[in-house]
Amino acid sequence: MRGCGHIAIVCAALLASAPALAQQRGSDVGGQPTKRQLTKMPRLVKFVETEYPAAMKAAGVSASVVLTIEIGATGKVTNVAVAESAGADFDAAALAAASGFEFEPAEVDDKPAPAKITYRYDFVIEAAEPPPPPPELSSLEGEVRAASNGAPIAGAKVNVSGGPGGVVSIARSATTDDAGRFSLSNLPAGSYEVVVEAPDGTTTRFSETVTPGKKTRLRYDVVPRPPPPRQPAPDDVEEVSVRGTPRARREVVDYAVRAEQAKKVAGTQGDVLKVVQNLPGISRPPVASGQIVVWGSAPKDTRVYVDGVDLPALYHGSGLRGTINSDLVASIDLVPGAFGAEYGRGLGGLVRVETRALPRGTHGYVGADTLDGSAFASTEITDKIRIGSAFRYSWLDRVLAATSAPDVGDFFPIPRYRDAQLKATFDLRKRESVDTVFLVSSDQLDRTVPSPDPAKRRVEATRSGFWRAYARYTSVADNGDTTIVTPFVGHDTSSLVQRFGATPTRLDVESERYGIRASLRSKIGSHVSLVTGMDALGTASSVSREGSLTLPPREGDIAVFGQPPGDEYAVDRWKTHILDVGPHAYADVRIGPVTLTPGVRFDAFVMEGSKKLPPAGNVPPIGFSRMETAIAPRASARWDVTGRFALTTAYGNYHQPPEPEDLSAVFGTPDLGLSRSTHVTAGESLRITDSLTFDVVAFDKRMKDLVVRSRLTNPLRARSLTQNGEGRSYGVQFLLRQEMWKGFFGWASYAISKSERRFEGDESWRPFDFDQPHVFSLVLSQEIGRWGVGARFRYASGNPRTPVVGSAYDARSDRFDPVFGAHNTTRIPSFWQLDLRVDRTFELGRGVRALVFADLQNVTNRENAEEIAYSPDFRRRGIITGLPFIAVIGGRLEL
Repeated sequence: MRGCGHIAIVCAALLASAPALAQQRGSDVGGQPTKRQLTKMPRLVKFVETEYPAAMKAAGVSASVVLTIEIGATGKVTNVAVAESAGADFDAAALAAASGFEFEPAEVDDKPAPAKITYRYDFVIEAAEPPPPPPELSSLEGEVRAASNGAPIAGAKVNVSGGPGGVVSIARSATTDDAGRFSLSNLPAGSYEVVVEAPDGTTTRFSETVTPGKKTRLRYDVVPRPPPPRQPAPDDVEEVSVRGTPRARREVVDYAVRAEQAKKVAGTQGDVLKVVQNLPGISRPPVASGQIVVWGSAPKDTRVYVDGVDLPALYHGSGLRGTINSDLVASIDLVPGAFGAEYGRGLGGLVRVETRALPRGTHGYVGADTLDGSAFASTEITDKIRIGSAFRYSWLDRVLAATSAPDVGDFFPIPRYRDAQLKATFDLRKRESVDTVFLVSSDQLDRTVPSPDPAKRRVEATRSGFWRAYARYTSVADNGDTTIVTPFVGHDTSSLVQRFGATPTRLDVESERYGIRASLRSKIGSHVSLVTGMDALGTASSVSREGSLTLPPREGDIAVFGQPPGDEYAVDRWKTHILDVGPHAYADVRIGPVTLTPGVRFDAFVMEGSKKLPPAGNVPPIGFSRMETAIAPRASARWDVTGRFALTTAYGNYHQPPEPEDLSAVFGTPDLGLSRSTHVTAGESLRITDSLTFDVVAFDKRMKDLVVRSRLTNPLRARSLTQNGEGRSYGVQFLLRQEMWKGFFGWASYAISKSERRFEGDESWRPFDFDQPHVFSLVLSQEIGRWGVGARFRYASGNPRTPVVGSAYDARSDRFDPVFGAHNTTRIPSFWQLDLRVDRTFELGRGVRALVFADLQNVTNRENAEEIAYSPDFRRRGIITGLPFIAVIGGRLEL
């Protein structure tokens, strides 16, 4: 209810004032007076609202007061009078309001002039408008599942914002239950943005339209990403994922293990990275080895990346620990084959590690066990800057020295390792940040095989290390487009010294690494997204080698453990530079239940070296430089036949440059080119229950142009190695997995495969040196309150070896040389081992928690064969066994 007014009879008022205006005369050309013309009426530009007289308002009385208002030539009110009264209260209120009016002045003959108008000021009690009818409400409900295997995701937040007309007027949220279900009711019809935030921090956006009065049922498939910035706890749900293609897409081979579950797998000693060794597709590595043999590929054919930056090793040389602290690991991807277009330079598999987002606040832990000690700490410097660091230092050599026989390291090299990590996060703006990371790792392994005869004493010493420094810029636009740019630099070093009696062999490699990885993910329509990127890596190496031409041995060499090297001796020092620039692109196309991912990668390799031929007298060395290009098509497809059953397939071509140590003009071949392989996979995924799944994957790899040692007794100059090798690997792997259910989780995996090699042109194939036809793994874990118990059982076929069928005495060297049978026609005895784990958590208050554990390896004390050894005359054969029963006991204190 308020006072209001308007000019009711302006025209009449102006006409009434016309006589006065007419009295103002001028003269025309003839001297006759001329009547002036009104060319513009006054216009109210400032209205003053008055207070409604209280008594009249209370009585519900409405009225109108007619006023006469005189307006000056400037538009100001000069006089106000009541022409028609409505009572003293209304008159006074109207006069007070009108005195403050302002006008655009009237104009006569286009010039400002005074005017008088009549104005009616209305006092109206406005009736309240009836409320609009309530909108017809709807509901939004559905379930959140893992895109890879359909597993329900519990604890995910579903945030809904939007409303009628697309205007954000409604904001609701719900949390999924144990079956991944959620429900949001009382939503008005309209357009909404749905943001699904998984417990590990993944956010996935969807657009939905809600229809009036109807229930909308949906299923959201999300793919885990690095976890949110917070300290891990037993109920954390970060995913340590093993996938068949990169995470941003539907996966062809995808296994996921929660980070906290991975830490509790028996035999891993709480190391998240080591859980990869228990999954299908991985052959059992030899003891004291950090090798990764995936689907029949050589260890050097598998690439390791951290945040998109290449690393020379996932594990320390002993294989006992990963090279990155578990509390800095957010996720792991193991892709045995057929990976996407964004990665290259490898014929085998792919291991990708994502570092954890740093938590807010101050957190950390200190821990120690039989193997080593470690610590992690992070803090929030400002609301936009966080920093965290971790380190690990081994002391197993000192523990064994104090508790075991002095010759414990005769056959098992006792590792000495250390690593450290430093990470700083800078939040630039919303959804825009820079992570700077520094990683460093070093290893030392020494082994001596004693002998009463000094000439037969064997010594092996290995040194390796690396560091990496990189910055990772991440930006997510409002439309969801994601840009990631990661420049990096680093240094790798390795040294291998082998001495058999007086014959030494040494190989030293120092490499400077530099490169950049960049990608842009864009959404094109509702069912298509496109990723374009660049992957560049340069490696400048300095290599020094001396000793036997046949040491260190390479895949395909016929040799036995302890065999003395040949008498030939050579020395070479050279430098190489290999640069690869790999632009790539792929698209995700969803057509109903089918997801297609076509892609392509183009690689341009520049290979340079300091020596094309062996040195000859005083002739200066001649270097080499060449370019080689390769186009690699990649594709994958997934068909969700039902909500519980899916079929997958993938295909890809892959290329790999030669190793720097193979480009020697003395020990190798400087003009080696690219090795090539083709991967094909096909599989199915069945969700038997909401927490029990069964996956089957068949694979086939074909390799050619592999680098092998020359068959010639006296190779041509600068031709000690050739590219006449061919390979094939094929098989089927099975995984039955129980996700967390009433405190229990576990899986059983089995792979049956065959990996073979041959020289190009040969008709027959031989077993690959790392061929293991049968690999089985069973992992079980149960949480009972604050207690945890677990078991792991592993079985693996032994690696192939070439039998010794006799020996010949070399009088000149005073030694026996072996006489070999057919290549790789016998095997090391099969391996099996049972490991147990028990742990207990203690809550100490004020956010402090303690964990103690015992990880019992080889509880049956089985003497597993690791290698076949022979007597000096090669007439007696024995077995070198692996680790006996070992109890790794430790604990950690967490804040």
